[in-house]
Amino acid sequence: MYHQANNKILAPFTSGTFGTFKRRLKALDSSIARLSTNKVSRQRHPHRGFTLVELLVVIVIIAMLAALVTPAIMIAMSRAKVARIKAEIDMLHMAIMNYKSEYGSFPPSSSGVTANTDPAVKHVARLFPRCSPVINEFNAANAQSFTPQNALAAWLTGYSTDPTKPLTGGTKKKLYDFDQSRLSGLNYAPSGKPGSPYIYIDSSVYTVPIIPPFMSVPTFALTGGTYFAHRVPTSSAPLVLNDLNQPAFNPDTFQILCAGQDEEFGTDDDLSNFWPGTKRDYLDSL
Repeated sequence: MYHQANNKILAPFTSGTFGTFKRRLKALDSSIARLSTNKVSRQRHPHRGFTLVELLVVIVIIAMLAALVTPAIMIAMSRAKVARIKAEIDMLHMAIMNYKSEYGSFPPSSSGVTANTDPAVKHVARLFPRCSPVINEFNAANAQSFTPQNALAAWLTGYSTDPTKPLTGGTKKKLYDFDQSRLSGLNYAPSGKPGSPYIYIDSSVYTVPIIPPFMSVPTFALTGGTYFAHRVPTSSAPLVLNDLNQPAFNPDTFQILCAGQDEEFGTDDDLSNFWPGTKRDYLDSL
């Protein structure tokens, strides 16, 4: 009975040839060795997390990267905002040019609306001779005086298709699609910059007489300071933009100005339809 049990246990190793027995014994030894190695490996390399020092090093690295990247992102965002304002100035410029193509002349930027001799009243009377008297049409429309701040929205909203009632005849033919959320009265400004309305100055008011033949450059007051029609500076006085001895920018057409991101006229980020970039960009190019 004892010998029969032993024979069953040893059967896998004693059956077959001697070579087969050696191979089976060798495979058993390899299996035992692998089990021992895996056990030792698990004992030597237990699973662990990050230490406090390692976490602090990672945090410091992330903070350093943020300090390097954040200024670049802010500069890029600022440039994008400037580019957006400049693009809108260019579109407003094209809208006024289209107005001239449609009606034959540029609209006045400064005018009352209470007398037949006011530039705005004379302008509309020329465009719509069947509207008579034009002064009554302005009164019916509750029109306000035109200023460089409100002239763009006032003129570019267009006229009705009724030539006898160009201001009150119903639906108007727009020359520019204004974002209504950015209109304050008739002042139109870049998004989030109500203190920087787009300014329109036609060439007829670049200068005004004082005592003939003496002239001056008129200034206009706004929350962000005063503004005026700009003139080309000299190399000796690049910051002087209202020298009457110098030619005006866009001498025969009009100027569109914007105080830019800081909502203050006379600073480096001022924009216009005659500079390719900001005022600072222009001065740096001289």
